[in-house]
Amino acid sequence: MTKVKVYVTLRESVVDPQGIATTDALKNMGFAEVESVRIGKLIELKIDETTTDIDARVKEMCDKLLINKVIEDYRYEIDLQKETVAFYDEMYFFKTSVFRKGENLTRRYIAYLKKIQNETVKDRFRSYSNQALIQRANSPPEFKWEDEGVELRQRSLQSNGAFIYTVRGNSLIILKDKNSEP
Repeated sequence: MTKVKVYVTLRESVVDPQGIATTDALKNMGFAEVESVRIGKLIELKIDETTTDIDARVKEMCDKLLINKVIEDYRYEIDLQKETVAFYDEMYFFKTSVFRKGENLTRRYIAYLKKIQNETVKDRFRSYSNQALIQRANSPPEFKWEDEGVELRQRSLQSNGAFIYTVRGNSLIILKDKNSEP
């Protein structure tokens, strides 16, 4: 089963009354640092992994039913993870020549990987603009999903809609990048 997350937001030109009300409420509650709020929705899909061209099928679902193209924009992420892996400490008993499964080390291992990944990836690509990172991603010999792909995904998520890209075929395409607009 393949998981897909579809993020739906109102277009910039559309007034967001719920966002305005939330902004006012937050300011009234003492959160003066909030400049504006835009409210969106998240749609999670679980798709049969035998489906071919998931990208095109999800786009078709969004265009035909899930979003209102007149007032909403959308982006989606396809999670291609198929299996979960766990890491365990192993104990070997010499007298009986038996291995036993010990403590589950998965959480510590993942935390360590995230720590070193964030440190090394951010440092390596800090000087790259979003455009330069996409260009690098579209040059196959240099691109690695575990490096540039992670950085692109983090930038997109942290931009709060200011930087959006998609995968079309074997290429990454920028849909929106407010940082590169004149």
